[in-house]
Amino acid sequence: MSIVEDIEKLILEVERRPPLYNKQLKEFIDRNLKDKLWYEVYESVVTNWSELPAEQKSEKGMLIFLFILLGIMLIMLIYTG
Repeated sequence: MSIVEDIEKLILEVERRPPLYNKQLKEFIDRNLKDKLWYEVYESVVTNWSELPAEQKSEKGMLIFLFILLGIMLIMLIYTG
């Protein structure tokens, strides 16, 4: 998979979980639910996520965060020209 495909998959997985980004939902403030949803996102985009040691989960979680930022920046560039 290319980085663009990885970012697209990540964006799709986050979009499937509106409480992660939609502040209008009452579930948005539920930290436990959001932790659970992020765990689901990680499981769907990182091979063998549940089997990784905590240190690797932390590293990969940071990479996912950076992918999200990169994806947002790309979308902004596309729509703002």
